Amino acid sequence: MTAPQSSGAREPLRAWRQFHSRDIDEVRTLVAQKFCDHSLQPAGPSRGTGARHNYVRGQALSLNYLSYGSTVQIDPGELQDFYLVQMPLSGRALVANGSTPVASDRHTATVLNPTRDSRMTWHADCRMLLLQIRRSDLHSLAEQAAGLSLREAVVFDTALPVSGGALQGWARQFAACVNATENQAGFGSWSTIQQQVIEEQLILGLLSHQQSNVRHLLASRVSGCSSQIRRARDYIHANIGEPLSVPAIAAAADCSIRSLQAGFRKHFGLTPMEYVRDLRLDLARYLMLSRSPQTPVCSIAYDCGFSHLGRFSQLYRARFGELPSATTGLPVFSV
Repeated sequence: MTAPQSSGAREPLRAWRQFHSRDIDEVRTLVAQKFCDHSLQPAGPSRGTGARHNYVRGQALSLNYLSYGSTVQIDPGELQDFYLVQMPLSGRALVANGSTPVASDRHTATVLNPTRDSRMTWHADCRMLLLQIRRSDLHSLAEQAAGLSLREAVVFDTALPVSGGALQGWARQFAACVNATENQAGFGSWSTIQQQVIEEQLILGLLSHQQSNVRHLLASRVSGCSSQIRRARDYIHANIGEPLSVPAIAAAADCSIRSLQAGFRKHFGLTPMEYVRDLRLDLARYLMLSRSPQTPVCSIAYDCGFSHLGRFSQLYRARFGELPSATTGLPVFSV
């Protein structure tokens, strides 16, 4: 199955080699054992180097290096249980996750969402670092960061630009984990707590910086609140779809109405009911970005606690710069 490694660029995670094979059926079977069942078809002449896969398991994440040595078409369908960040070290790939294909290279990595159909073409010169993220762990951290129960899956934009900005820093953090692991000071060497902290940093970094249907929900996180304001915030988030009033929120927080209003002004720059309004709008946008375009906007508005659709549309446009119909592509009053 194995063969001498060709000369050229350094191969990451070489000490954790899973296989080196030129047999396309064997490659498909072995890759499926670590990821998911998929179709794998040659789409061009082989360079003769064969496919290589190196793999290091963490807790919620795994680090991977994968190359095929020839142009291949990969069709895994829906990944179901995990997200997959694909970061080319060299070469090119064409990646579709749901709709428009993304041309991927060293400047543009990609994210595969587990709830969307994936299809890819990796060219013969493509060498990838892969970060596999368990879906349940990412969703749990997203809920903790948003302070909300998220009924729909987190969906990232497929294209992940890593040549500049915050995502460049995140990509360097990912690469640093790979380098530390190679030097016996990363995955497999950290304590359980260290491993958990590093993994959470990687997941939260992706949630914070990559465009998605939940990123706007994470922007309002505020630290340093008093226990009363935290209780008020938790009560609002737990009951956001229900009728809410300032007296009820104050009672849940065990504080006076005056203290509640002063605390929200200090920590959020909003009155309690303005905070409720903005959170409901953010939740409505999350649902509209998550659900089928055929879902009536009116049903989402009602689910988020809005009873007057005209007012909802005005508030939505003021917050997001577009009408709800522009987000979903359907009229507000569609049924």
